Amino acid sequence: MVKKELGKLLELQDIDLRIRRLDEEIAKGYGDLDQRQAVIDARREEAVDLAERLEVVEKEKKDVEQELEEETIRFKDRQVKLMNVQTNREYQSLLKEIEGTKAANKQREEEILRYTEIGEAMVAKIELLNTTSDEEEKLLLAEKAKVAALAKELDKQKKEIDKARSEKADKVSPAIYKRYEQLRDRRNGMAIVGVTNGVCQGCYMNIPAQQYNEVLRGDQLHSCPTCQRMMYNKPEEEE
Repeated sequence: MVKKELGKLLELQDIDLRIRRLDEEIAKGYGDLDQRQAVIDARREEAVDLAERLEVVEKEKKDVEQELEEETIRFKDRQVKLMNVQTNREYQSLLKEIEGTKAANKQREEEILRYTEIGEAMVAKIELLNTTSDEEEKLLLAEKAKVAALAKELDKQKKEIDKARSEKADKVSPAIYKRYEQLRDRRNGMAIVGVTNGVCQGCYMNIPAQQYNEVLRGDQLHSCPTCQRMMYNKPEEEE
């Protein structure tokens, strides 16, 4: 009786593992797509952030250009005044202002050039990010169609296997089936495992000698004292 139940459970577990593998294959396909989409989204966000920073750079550049324009006008006015000064003291003071303005304007010109270079680099990076994202999204769209077709085929296989599962599950006693389902949820799909030379093949821990002898007799259902999985005798030559 117990051997029959064990046989039914092993058949059921084999079906459940096949279904699990199909589910994992489907999930992996969509998971890979999600990862690739996440990379594209991150690239798009980087482009948006860069565009916002570019606006700041351009505004700062315009502010410096405005200062340069205003100071250039003042510089010319001072040069005109320099021609009409009356005293040496005024001349020296005005000359000092002119030299200071020239130095400041040179610094502004360098700053404008630096802003220009930064802006051009940012524009190039934004264009690269957007172009790369566009190309990746085209490839991803084609890949999504392939994954959807594969998922549809795998789901079809899963439905066919589900029919066989229902038939097998109906043949297992309700109490044992309930126990099987609880263990399957907790033990990564493996509710029943073999015992080889006194070692549980689920957790690879030794079981007590007396319990191992009872498993060998096969007249009742035993659980591993360590991982609680249901056990059956699995001779070494089956490994």
